[in-house]
Amino acid sequence: MTEDPELARALRSAAPHLPPGLPRSQQVRELAIAGARTLAEGHPHTDEERRALLERLAGRFMEPETAGIDWDLLRDGKLRAWPLP
Repeated sequence: MTEDPELARALRSAAPHLPPGLPRSQQVRELAIAGARTLAEGHPHTDEERRALLERLAGRFMEPETAGIDWDLLRDGKLRAWPLP
């Protein structure tokens, strides 16, 4: 397999998710297996399916109390990180 710039970028971005010290061939093998599993699990891959999932996700944030986020904690952390003058 020839390592082109796109493959090199993919391997760099995946490196933190793979065991350290793997040879390049094993990295490619691990990623191929993970990709095949993802496809087999039926993850959405059409634009319409992705759009529907994004709409559903965005809808959760329309009701802050059901978003699963502690807004007060987030607000406090923001104010500590970036205090107002």
